[in-house]
Amino acid sequence: MQPSLTSPQPGIPAFVANVTYQLAGFDRLNFVSDIADTVPQDGSYIIRALCFEGNGVQANGLLTVQILDEPNLLGFLAQRLRSVQGMVSVQEIQ
Repeated sequence: MQPSLTSPQPGIPAFVANVTYQLAGFDRLNFVSDIADTVPQDGSYIIRALCFEGNGVQANGLLTVQILDEPNLLGFLAQRLRSVQGMVSVQEIQ
């Protein structure tokens, strides 16, 4: 991971870096929407990119998230992504 980024204003948390996950699962209605909904909306995570391709059987894509500089947040998000219905593979890539 990249070093912590400094916050532009006092009181605004510093983010550690962008983390990209390579995701694969069964192509189904609302699969990508369910992935986006899995990312907590508590201010600790910001979705920077979400790109998927599906062929009616499988869906493959990338999710890039900016995460706060807290050690347990990275593992927490990966666990939540694995719990999405139809998810087959969640891999963090550099």
